[in-house]
Parts: sequence; structure tokens; C-alpha cells
Amino acid sequence: MTIALRGVRPADAAASKPRTTILSVQVMRGLAAVAVAVFHAHVILARPEYGGFTILPSIATKGWLGVNFFFVLSGFIIMFAHVNDVGRPDRIANYVWKRFSRVYPVYWIFLIFFLAAAYRGIGHPNFSWDNANILTAFALVKLCDQFSLPLQVAWTLFYEVTFYAVFIVLLVNRTIGIAVLSAWMLCVAFSSLVLGNVEWGLLNIWNAYFVVGMLIYLLYRKMDGRLAIPFLISGTLLLVVMLRGYIKEMEYAQTHPWMMISIALPFAMILLGCVLTERRYGWKPPSVLLNLGDATYAIYLVHSPTITMIALLNTKFAAGVLPPMALFAITCVGSIAAGVLAHVFVERPVLGFLKSLEQRGIGTKVAILGRWLGATAVQSARGLAQSRYAPVRGHHAGLGTSGISRTDVIKPA
Repeated sequence: MTIALRGVRPADAAASKPRTTILSVQVMRGLAAVAVAVFHAHVILARPEYGGFTILPSIATKGWLGVNFFFVLSGFIIMFAHVNDVGRPDRIANYVWKRFSRVYPVYWIFLIFFLAAAYRGIGHPNFSWDNANILTAFALVKLCDQFSLPLQVAWTLFYEVTFYAVFIVLLVNRTIGIAVLSAWMLCVAFSSLVLGNVEWGLLNIWNAYFVVGMLIYLLYRKMDGRLAIPFLISGTLLLVVMLRGYIKEMEYAQTHPWMMISIALPFAMILLGCVLTERRYGWKPPSVLLNLGDATYAIYLVHSPTITMIALLNTKFAAGVLPPMALFAITCVGSIAAGVLAHVFVERPVLGFLKSLEQRGIGTKVAILGRWLGATAVQSARGLAQSRYAPVRGHHAGLGTSGISRTDVIKPA
């Protein structure tokens, strides 16, 4: 329902109301997950043991770009969800709990299921059973020099967890947090763009995508939406042009940092255009796309094993019966459907249970523990901040929250 205000367009009036989610972001997450599923269907079916089919290579081979979009979206989402926590060290424990509960429990369930299947000899597992390697997979933190993940798509979660950890500095102190993020990005830029480093880890160019998403959120807060459509059209056209010639295969692009960072530009423009368009014109996406967005994390975690299972069943029971195009369509649709089912019957109940724990005071107890553990760091940060600013009454309380007053929350990444 739109409320008309004096001197304000109906769409602008709707945009001015408090928002609890950004629907277009949910849709973009879902579409990114579909792109990744299509890419992996192409890759898996192309293997000799699964048929050696090459289907729609000019389209399917570009699906890996969904991961790039994921990273930009993640930076936007985390900034949107926790912007009111910036400069508030008392919110650290709550932040850690929300990030932990959103990422780890559901991932652990699917990881254990996959490990059990691999232990029974299902599929073609190609990971190490070494204790350090398995612990690395569960912790999403590198605990050994070389590791091979059971759920290979989980490599992106290592970058997510690193970003979440760095973001905590913003909660401790806004000024110090900005300085740390800036220094980190300078190191990433020098290492990747100047030295050409493509090694996995803290200085890889992938980390810059999160900060791009954060910057897009800040632009979203400042802009009034008149450039929404131009941004959306320009970003889409730029992506199409890049896809037709500039963007090479995944292996090539991911070893060329300049190409990788340039790919972030059209996705940033598309993201900004979409969120501004929704705010200005009140766009309401179809429910099927919203449901797909809600199931994004589950789709991402289960689509690859599902594709492998469908390919195995085909080679064992229906080899040569299904045309390659039909098999490709079945694997794509089947993997996405499996993700939606996993969301409904696994992810949603788990998140609901964790939410009930939080409502029963678990979050409060965690917050108390977090405040105690972080007391030394907080006092040091406050001392540094007070030494840099004049002791004007009430001024220090605004250092971490200046210009940040909204209570918007978006469904977590």
C-alpha cells in the first residue's frame, strides 16, 4: 500500500518508509545462484565419467560470474544489515552470533551428509581425509598448508569469514575500522594489481569485491534514485559487452587481477541500479523469484552434489537414453529444486531453532561474554579516539555513529 504525502510522489513516499528488506537484492542472489548451478552442470557433465557432454558452452561457461556477483552482494548486505552496529563495541557479540548462526550450522549439516556419502563410496570424492584438512573444512579457516574441500563450493565461505572478521574492527571504532579497511584494500591492490599476486588468501583480489559492495551501499544511502534506470541499463549493457569478448574463461580471468576487478564494475552498477529502482518506484518482484532468493544459500551448498548424483544415475541407468540437452536441463532444474527443498526442510527449521535460542536469552549471554572478552580492545580503541578529538561534551558518543541512524535489516547473506 502506497501512502501519498503532500508534495511527494507516491513512489517516493513509499521509499521514505522504514524498510525491513530489499527485495531486489534477494532476487539478484537467487539469479546468481542459478548462474553458478548452470556453470557447474556444464562442468560436471563435460567430464568423461559423467558422459562428456558439452552443452551451451558460450552461455554455461560464463555462469561462474555468479560468484563475483555474490561477493559484491555480500558486502552490500553486511553493511546494510549492520550499519547501525558501526562504532558500537557492545554489538560485537550479537554480530558474531548472527554471522555464525547464518553460515556455520546449515553448512555443517550438508558437509556431514556429504562426508557420509563419500565415506560410503558414492560419487568420485577427490579430497583428503587428513584430520587437519577435515578440520579446515569445518572451521572455514586455513589450518593446513594445502587443503582440499569436500564441498568445493565452500572456498568462497573462507573469504566470507575473513571479511566478517575484518568488519568487526568497524564495530570497535568507526575511524579505526575505516583505516584498517583502507589499509587492507591498499595492500590487496598493490599485491594483486601491481605485483600480479593471484595466491589464495588475505591479499587476493576477491577481497576487494566485498568493499565494492560496501561502497555501493553508501551510494545507495546518498542518492535519490533519479539515476536508477541509467545505472541499471548502463551496467547491463557493459556486462553484455564484456561477456561478448572481454571476459575470458574462468581459469584465465581468475589469474589476471585487472580483469577480475574490472568485472566488479558492471555488477556494482547493476546492483546500485536495482536497489535505487526498487526504492524509487516500489518494484515488487514475483514471489517465485523471492523464494529462489530465500533459498540461495541452500542452493549454493547442495547444487553441485545433486548434479553429480543425477549424472551418476544417468550413466548407470539411462546412458544414451536421454538426449544431452534434456540431461543438462534436468540437472540444472533438479539441482535448483534440491536446493529449494533443502532450504524448506533443513535451512529454515535450523534458522528458526537458532532464532528461538536467541529469543530465550542465549544471545544476551553471548553478548555478556563478548563484552568481557573484548573489554581490553574496546578501552584501547576509545583511548586512541579520545586522544585524537577534543573532549567536547557528548562528542565522543557520536564518533562511531555519525550519519548512521536507520534501523534497516536485510535478510542475511
